[in-house]
Amino acid sequence: MKKASFMAGALALVFTLTGAITSSVRAQTIVPPPNSDPFYVPPTGYSSLPNGMILSDRTINAEYLLPFLSTNVTNQLGSAGAALLPAISTLQNLKINAYQVLYKSTDSNNQPVAEVVTILVPQETWSGSGTRPLVAFESAEDSVSNICEPSYTLRAGLLGQPASQASGSQLDMLLGLIPLTEGYAVAIADYEGPQSEWLAGAQAGHAVLDGIRAALHYAPDGLSSTTPVGLSGYSGGGGAAGWAAALRQVYAPELNIVGATVGAASNSDLSVVYKANDGTLEEGILPQAVVGLSRAYPNAGVAQYFNAAGNQLLAAAANQNQCLITQAITFAFDGPLENYTINPSVNLVDSPPGGILFPANSLVDQPLVPDMPILNYNDEFDGFVPVTGDNEVALKYCKAGANVEVMRTSTPLPFSNGTPVGVAVHGIAAIEGALPALHYLTNRFKGLPPRNDCPYSVLWSVNDGMPYHALNTQ
Repeated sequence: MKKASFMAGALALVFTLTGAITSSVRAQTIVPPPNSDPFYVPPTGYSSLPNGMILSDRTINAEYLLPFLSTNVTNQLGSAGAALLPAISTLQNLKINAYQVLYKSTDSNNQPVAEVVTILVPQETWSGSGTRPLVAFESAEDSVSNICEPSYTLRAGLLGQPASQASGSQLDMLLGLIPLTEGYAVAIADYEGPQSEWLAGAQAGHAVLDGIRAALHYAPDGLSSTTPVGLSGYSGGGGAAGWAAALRQVYAPELNIVGATVGAASNSDLSVVYKANDGTLEEGILPQAVVGLSRAYPNAGVAQYFNAAGNQLLAAAANQNQCLITQAITFAFDGPLENYTINPSVNLVDSPPGGILFPANSLVDQPLVPDMPILNYNDEFDGFVPVTGDNEVALKYCKAGANVEVMRTSTPLPFSNGTPVGVAVHGIAAIEGALPALHYLTNRFKGLPPRNDCPYSVLWSVNDGMPYHALNTQ
């Protein structure tokens, strides 16, 4: 396939999944990107403050574009897409209060960083039992540029951003807003940190947990320290949610996190994701991935392991204000990343830098086990974030005595000119899993007992020809 045709096909896929965009472009106020916005700069002396401490705040106008998926597009996705329509209709007319809080956190090396969480709260009084729950939603930021941070996307709006900022997170951002229709508050953290350390697990987990701390102590949003919290994320966001769930016991044990939904988590096993995309149509994401990891772990020696052309490639990936989809297109067809190292016969996973980067950021290699119920979900045909990694983590957690419910969708792999495009399944599965994942958290907020699919010896797959392992997720 020629590069031009791949680019056109990839963009067509993105615009199809996002329904982009049948409504006309609206005039918008220019929103400065994070690197030009003084709000993101912490005050002097913040590093000695407790984690989760609020440093500054502002009320914002959340300019996220709705409707996001047209009726025609959602119906083409079948019952799962059509099921989203009532929630999307409600979301169009929902009145919310929107805030952003700059707070103190720590990176993967426990060094202080300042990060932003966007807090969205329905204006209507909470009518459920107890206090209004909070869903900590992790968007698939998936970039090494802060232009892709959700705090910026939510202010600038989808139509206010150039094509270079096309990202899968623009799809899952909508899915992350749907909990608002249940009356829940939603907190969306910029979990990659000020250096955009994509795929850095501890960095993400710390940012999510400290973002929750900040949200619960921010008086205008009406939440409190006893607020029940659910973690939720898919793909890159699933990795962040998974790390937050694993770290809660040791990093933020006071938080009342009652459950987590972790979908197609890129951080379940990074080596699986790397090998699945190396030398494929999706290989353009890998330079960015290595840049994000090397920022978090400069001791890994990435620059010394890559040859001159490789370092030039990584510098190009690091210095462009592009989000995931544009990056994937820009660096597609450059061949396996091993060709840019001093030892091309060795897979990067098995290299000296890989021996540091991959285990340090893969949940399957961590001793930590979540102490709250987990929904682990993915599609059996996902070629972008293969189900293997999520299976490994679910098995590990089961062996350790955790409560894990496993959901597997089964979406036939689409083809483009005879070439599998596993990333399409990845995007569709996000839509298929959105409402079951929300249903799972709703039941945790209600205090209902979760289903446990352990022991670990169970074979997780689609049962009885049904599209879900568990459509009525408990």
